[in-house]
Amino acid sequence: MSSNRAIFLPFVLAALATAGCVPADSGKTPGSGGAEGGAGADPSAGAGEDELPAGQTACAAATVDWPELPALDDLIERKMAAGNLPGLSACIIKDGTVAWCGAYGVRSIETGAPVTHETPFIWASVSKLVTATAALQLAEAGQLDLDADLDELMPHRVVHPRSPGTPIRPRALLAHVGGVDDNWDVIDDYVTRGAPPALSLAEVNARYFDPSGADYDAELNFVGAAPERRGVYSNMGYALLGGLLEVSTGADFADLTHDAIFAPLGMNHSGWRLEDFALDELAEPTAWRRGELVPRGHVTFADYPNGGLRSSAHDMACFLATAARGGSLFGVELLPRDALVAAMQPAFPALDDSQGLGWYTEAVVERAPWIGHSGAEVGVASDLFMRQDGSLGIALVTNGDWGDAREIIMIEEAMVEAAAEL
Repeated sequence: MSSNRAIFLPFVLAALATAGCVPADSGKTPGSGGAEGGAGADPSAGAGEDELPAGQTACAAATVDWPELPALDDLIERKMAAGNLPGLSACIIKDGTVAWCGAYGVRSIETGAPVTHETPFIWASVSKLVTATAALQLAEAGQLDLDADLDELMPHRVVHPRSPGTPIRPRALLAHVGGVDDNWDVIDDYVTRGAPPALSLAEVNARYFDPSGADYDAELNFVGAAPERRGVYSNMGYALLGGLLEVSTGADFADLTHDAIFAPLGMNHSGWRLEDFALDELAEPTAWRRGELVPRGHVTFADYPNGGLRSSAHDMACFLATAARGGSLFGVELLPRDALVAAMQPAFPALDDSQGLGWYTEAVVERAPWIGHSGAEVGVASDLFMRQDGSLGIALVTNGDWGDAREIIMIEEAMVEAAAEL
């Protein structure tokens, strides 16, 4: 993949399965050597504890007093130094509660401003879990048919040039089998630095998918096989999903997810637009180049539903706690339990037995298939994963590069070990 953007990176390839850590492979897709037997996710942590205390948000109610974990603090700081990670924030989710969070380093190497528990970072492809949740919410409400033909739903054409008679379905896009590929020659042009995107999401999708569009390429924008014949991880498939949600509701995608997900849970440090935040409060993506840290600036993406979410580790821990409890957090329901569990099962097992609708399984810490999503971007690394029964999860984000993933893996393993003390 030749690109300045690397929105997707799998969480852990084998969680130190051998004596040396395996390097992160930005070309790997979910299921290509990941956990076998993706079926089985059935989160039910904290079941029955569903009454929201008066005056609290669901996120606040799910957050317990955090203990001091000095040994974990020390390890994280050492691994950050070894991995050239300027700032990091992480949380442990245990039994459906946010049981611990830690904040380390700086959100800007130029100002030296410290990371806090509420510092918003870019979460890169972990964003897709929010996009998938919004799509599933509309499906549950009867506003979106996951098996409809996108060409009949969108205001522009959406037809696979190699198989025009095979519909591209929302369900297939959610599971990365919709036949959409990432043409990085044009996707890189959707990046803007320090300002809102130059194009709207609707404009991006029309340019990319309509045969008359400025960025249309029948060879590079689509997989060389009909929809639902091959699994290929697709960022632009999720941009198209975001556009579909706008068409289905008449609402801006950022506003839709705020009203349906962030606000109900009390995720008060989450958003998609740069203007949603004070710039000095944000963690700035910072790359390691030629032996030094290089600030990348605050970037935005016109195709943002695939990787443009900014959120704090604490907010994302609350999102994961909701999933760990089966879709509801202290009475605030994002999805009915059966819909969430169904989304976590392999959607097209013959093509990829680890990929659900947004969610996927990966062999992670404990050398077992956890479920969630990973993210990577230049100067960004993120993970949001939990055991398939929801009993334990981790949220981690840094404004530094994955590198060979060694230090981040070690931090995550240490977090799981520390969870026994909570």
